Amino acid sequence: MRGEFIGVWSETWREIWLPLIDEPLGDIERGVPDDIFCELYREIALRLREPQHADAIDLILNDAVLLREAFERAALHANPDAELSLVNAAFDASGATDHEVEGQRRTAAEGALLGLIGESGPARLAEALAVLALVPQRRAEAKERAVDRIINDPVGSRSAFQKVVPKDIAGERALVGFLETAYEVTEGLGGDELSNRYFNLLTGFIEKFSLRYDLRRPCTLCPTLPGVFASLVRDLRVLTGQDAHLDALMKEFENAVRDLRYDCSDGRIKTCIQKQVNLLEAIGRTTPGVTGATLGVICNQVGTWPHDKLKEAMKDLYGFASDYPGIRHGGSPANALRAVDMRDMVAMSILLVGFTPYLAAQLNSDSVYRGA
Repeated sequence: MRGEFIGVWSETWREIWLPLIDEPLGDIERGVPDDIFCELYREIALRLREPQHADAIDLILNDAVLLREAFERAALHANPDAELSLVNAAFDASGATDHEVEGQRRTAAEGALLGLIGESGPARLAEALAVLALVPQRRAEAKERAVDRIINDPVGSRSAFQKVVPKDIAGERALVGFLETAYEVTEGLGGDELSNRYFNLLTGFIEKFSLRYDLRRPCTLCPTLPGVFASLVRDLRVLTGQDAHLDALMKEFENAVRDLRYDCSDGRIKTCIQKQVNLLEAIGRTTPGVTGATLGVICNQVGTWPHDKLKEAMKDLYGFASDYPGIRHGGSPANALRAVDMRDMVAMSILLVGFTPYLAAQLNSDSVYRGA
């Protein structure tokens, strides 16, 4: 179980939300309340990203109040002596707010400005829209009005909810919060029957897509151990991908792991362990305050250990890799108790990955557990 909801959010419409409303409720077969998507959208709206750039401008364009303000700004900036009543009359006559599509609203407003201030109209409008889109308070006002319009329209709320895509959502943690709250929504609208239906659909969804959660009653999504480990490896890939040297070492380690598919000899297992230790050394050297070049010295300098025994455990693993013949050095043949095999590869890989949060200051362990 390793996946996150945000990666398969688009599948929830077919797998959760449509089955949730398709079947009637109770012996009298009453339908699921029409306003269910009004309440679901109210909750998902709280977990959407703050609109930026083009999305922020679209938000302004879709808001009648701020579109009018942008129109006024554009007209008065070009002609400060213009009568506001004439400007407002031109905006009303444009019919800009009658359109539902942002491009059509913009075209209508630009056309009206052309008549008022000439060819500079579109550029003046673009400037005014950009200025308003940069003001957090104005964006918040526009978003609040947009959400109010949607949640008071059962048909519109269903459409808006269906159109939410992963990039709109603030992150995995926000999405998990929504999915847990959705249980309360279903319970409030349809009682135990609808909330149990939702719980079962969510359980089936987690199992089908091998997501990193256990679902517990009443509706709590708990990260699983396999999910946490997979999240750590994923975040480690992201971290190493931001640096050419770390990226090369990460790829060398992963290639060494893949090579075991064809040859599980002790030589290849030693290579696998060696590549991982090289990677950990390089990661540790990126930690602020670290000047050492070897993993043993780095362990003494990172200052992240809750107890000396944990630090010594990491240093002992490094000592094994340095002393066992053929991993990092010629080693001490007399100290080798047996040839390394796949149990050593599995154990060392898991142990060494598990120590990376102590060596990589950039890793956010809370995000590893809960999601970003």
